[in-house]
Amino acid sequence: MPASAPILNKHIDRILVDQKSIADRVRELAREITENHPDPSEPVVILCVLNGSIIFLADLIRHLPIRMMLGVIGASSYRGKETVSQGASIWHRLHTPIELTGQHVLIVDDILDSGNTLRLVRRTVEEQNPKSVATAVLLRKPDKAPPDVQAEYIGFDIEDAFVVGYGLDYAGEFRNLPHIAVLKSECYADADGD
Repeated sequence: MPASAPILNKHIDRILVDQKSIADRVRELAREITENHPDPSEPVVILCVLNGSIIFLADLIRHLPIRMMLGVIGASSYRGKETVSQGASIWHRLHTPIELTGQHVLIVDDILDSGNTLRLVRRTVEEQNPKSVATAVLLRKPDKAPPDVQAEYIGFDIEDAFVVGYGLDYAGEFRNLPHIAVLKSECYADADGD
């Protein structure tokens, strides 16, 4: 355990998904994605939604034995210390020599809750006329996810709690936790009232 762990863990209420469960499920997701890839002779463009899905993406692609290209797009529904979605916005456009037209695209995101970010990113990708589009999310809150926003690949369904770790943050912190954890409410109790 890193020396900083006690400092980080004092803000954690409980661990929701442990490190081993994440590793096992990421391998399973990679197998599902590989088996369902529309055309193994063609590469897939994997589009990482910054910043929360970086760790998920890094682990996932190490288990994908398919041809791929990587791109990134910055989009978020949460800003700073907010814990309630404020509507999605793209803050970093897809700046890459990768052409999405006629390509198979896999969008990789950290969490599907309000659906605002995923809806916006998927619409942005579909406007470029890809051959196919699929989405992989590490987490989904089924009680909040709207029916019009679907993910083909889901790591874990979780309760409606504010979670951090494994790339997910609160005010830019806690991304480096190796598990998915529920943040203590006192850490953000006054944030949404500001």
